[in-house]
Amino acid sequence: MTKRFLPSTPLNRRSALALLGGASVAAFGSAAFPGMAQASPKRGGLLTMAVSGGSTTDSLDPATYVEIYLGSVGHAIANNLVEIGADRVPIPELATSWEGSDDAKRWVFQIRKGVSFHNGKTLTPADVVYSLNRHLGEDSTSVAKGVLAGVTSITAEGDAVIITHETGDADIPIILGDYHLQIVPEGFTDWNKMIGTGAYMVEEYQPGVRFHGIRNPNYWKDDRGWVDEVEVLFLTDPTARTNALISGEVMIIDRVETKIVERLKSMNRFQIVEGLGGRYETSVMDVRNQSFTDNNIRLALKYGIDRQSIVDRVFQGYASVGNDHPIPEVDPFHHSELEQRTYDPDKAKFHLKKAGLETLNVSLSTADAAFPGAVDAAVLMKESGHDAGINLDVVREPNDGYWSNVWMQKPYCMSNWTTRLTPGLMFSAAFACGSPWAEAFWCHDQFEQLLVAAKTETDFTKRKQMYWDMQELINQFGGNAIFAFPTELDAYSKDVQGTAADGVDRLMGGRAIERVWLA
Repeated sequence: MTKRFLPSTPLNRRSALALLGGASVAAFGSAAFPGMAQASPKRGGLLTMAVSGGSTTDSLDPATYVEIYLGSVGHAIANNLVEIGADRVPIPELATSWEGSDDAKRWVFQIRKGVSFHNGKTLTPADVVYSLNRHLGEDSTSVAKGVLAGVTSITAEGDAVIITHETGDADIPIILGDYHLQIVPEGFTDWNKMIGTGAYMVEEYQPGVRFHGIRNPNYWKDDRGWVDEVEVLFLTDPTARTNALISGEVMIIDRVETKIVERLKSMNRFQIVEGLGGRYETSVMDVRNQSFTDNNIRLALKYGIDRQSIVDRVFQGYASVGNDHPIPEVDPFHHSELEQRTYDPDKAKFHLKKAGLETLNVSLSTADAAFPGAVDAAVLMKESGHDAGINLDVVREPNDGYWSNVWMQKPYCMSNWTTRLTPGLMFSAAFACGSPWAEAFWCHDQFEQLLVAAKTETDFTKRKQMYWDMQELINQFGGNAIFAFPTELDAYSKDVQGTAADGVDRLMGGRAIERVWLA
């Protein structure tokens, strides 16, 4: 891992890169055809793909996107101020540079000149101000409202946009790469015919069915937007997506089922691109419940999980073993020196004894709605728990209503999370005391103090140590037993070139449409 350090100067683009450090991409990669070379980029052709989501209630309004399946279409139509690279480091997009004050309370983003929207309007700072302010305010229902919490004003000043934050937030540059924060013309509201500055213009959009876009002939990026047209089908059923790929109806699919990966590879017609760090799988203990108030019981359950068995048998090896904290290996702030927790029945029994127990009887609620394979994972946890003195009763809950009736309702249940772009965002969403999504209801004074301090710390080395300390606290005391980081699997036809793994999300961080070309 390359390490960079911040000078004691205001944050600009280079120092923001240093703040995030450099992330190795060795943990994820691509399995293509032996000896197949990537040809030089060329323009032309129709790109077809099927993505794992879609509803008739969907909208092309970025404020409403719930998943990367729509975010990837949004990235084709529009741009952000900042693009997030495959290593989770921010790079300029509609902002050419940025600079932050030492306390990270005031940020200045210089806006790129010479960029036009699809309707011919020239991009101005006023468009950026409108696009970002849409997500703020008491009446906003934007999904991005939370990530912009603490922002007190967004204003234009000459060729720049000024963002001020109540307490300071060193994550502002990377937050602006969130796919909800795409830029549209000032005053724009016609979302079924969304207008952006992106590589593709909306030709047709049927919510939950299909998107058809045509190339923007005036796109400002010379090295992106290679195909003439793009067709996206919204297919939630994985079998339907796979069949569409094999039949040649589409060239790209996401969320390939692990059980059919080897079959696709054997056909010698497809590339399987693996990305690590997009989400994690966990069992969650409500620490308020009398069964889990004693941390020794929580540790016993963590030591009683055979993580490697779950990775091998549930995910067929397409996952990395989790270590009871939410920061993936591809993140620049991942705690690489924290000892990996492994299956250890003796340690589990030791902690049960410290809790005054010889055996533990506990129920685990699960359903495959939690994540594909959640029921199988629970059964494996039941098996491994026997030798650890843990009698686990697996309660199979209905898929329908799981997230409203079981998650954060039952004292011990399965869950999964999409990892956030920075540890600060991840910790704030799922672990901060009082967060509406803090699923384990865990509160720890030192963790809360570090969370506040890290938010404004602009020295990379100091911030990294804070995040390492926080990962240790969750590992040792938290109510989450995070046992696996599944690999995100996308499949591409051999005719699709320019494919690459990405540490942000599947479909090349949601930017496959813009980045690939056809052989």
